[in-house]
Amino acid sequence: MKKFIWIACLIYCLNGFGHIIIGTILEPMVASYGIQYGDGGQLIMNQFLGFLVGVLVAPFLVNGLGRRMTLSIALLSFAVSQFIFGSLPNWNLLLFVAPFAGAGIGIGETVVAALIVAHLKEKKASTLILVEVFFGVGALLIPVISAFLISRNIWNVSFSFVACVTTITLLIWFFSSFGEMDSVLKKQAKKRDENGKKPEKLRYTRKQIPIITVGAVFFFMYVGAEMVLPNYLPTILHKTTQLEASSLALSITVFWLAMTIGRMLMTFIVDRIGYTKLFVVSCIGQFLGLFVFALSPSIWISYGAIFFTGLLMGGIFSIGLLIINDTSQGHEERTTSLLVALGGLGGAILPKIVGELIDRFAISVTLWTMVGFAFILVSLMGVIFYLKNKSEVIEDKRQVS
Repeated sequence: MKKFIWIACLIYCLNGFGHIIIGTILEPMVASYGIQYGDGGQLIMNQFLGFLVGVLVAPFLVNGLGRRMTLSIALLSFAVSQFIFGSLPNWNLLLFVAPFAGAGIGIGETVVAALIVAHLKEKKASTLILVEVFFGVGALLIPVISAFLISRNIWNVSFSFVACVTTITLLIWFFSSFGEMDSVLKKQAKKRDENGKKPEKLRYTRKQIPIITVGAVFFFMYVGAEMVLPNYLPTILHKTTQLEASSLALSITVFWLAMTIGRMLMTFIVDRIGYTKLFVVSCIGQFLGLFVFALSPSIWISYGAIFFTGLLMGGIFSIGLLIINDTSQGHEERTTSLLVALGGLGGAILPKIVGELIDRFAISVTLWTMVGFAFILVSLMGVIFYLKNKSEVIEDKRQVS
């Protein structure tokens, strides 16, 4: 079981690489290809559209091929796409390949999360948090690696590095035994009832649907905002400061360092103050951090605001999954897939919008748009708790009567 947990952590680390790598080398990529930031946003959007497709097709691939083979295909798709990226092909080919990279990430993230939620026998919450920490480690390391390679004027080798690590992971995953998990990883037989018919699918209740809907919108906004901030931090600071390209890439490191620290601290804090309070503090805190960033008069205050925002955003994804899944018992895997899918859609659309804003307007418009995203998150959080409390009150009245 420990071997499975560690390979799950490694796969999430690769996902951290994949989600962030384009943003880390966006400045030299724009200069090398002679494109605009909106074109870079299109590349990010294509990758996240592929991510969305990967999330949606993952259950069908699992049913048809089994979890081991599905995850092997995901890792292969991601590795090949990164090798192609590193070869600096025609820009249109990059746009074509990006969805395959995103699909590999989306399938990998969905399959691993579902395995943890549905088939891990103990410490599911702590394991989910642990793999999220490794996602942050990956997103933290790749800007450092890219900054070094940018300074050597070989920025495209960042993709080749990720491709090599992914290939090694693929070989470990495909040829290793994971003990009692092996039976779950192979293709499963179709479930039938005693009459040989497929069992009826569980459906959401009327009181669950509003919470799931608002929760899906919340994850659309959250993942979109989480992708906008690190992917465009170097660009924003390039337009507001005099930092060099290699230093600009390190701004992403500051953000993901804070995200990683936040997730690690969450494992200790959540048991003391509870999910609800930590969720409220995280949502309001990221809004305040981005508000200060938009008003920042100096680079040091900007970096402080970036770190504070990352620290508070670190717990939102995992805690949000737990809170919304608490209201949809019996539908955990379905709800998780839905939330991840909508998050992927947000990660595709919002960076594209922000890329266009950077091309067309002053950078202050982008900064205040990001503050607006954060405010929407706080508002949606309030709606989620309102609907959740209303549902609990109705349930309590039914039990009393």
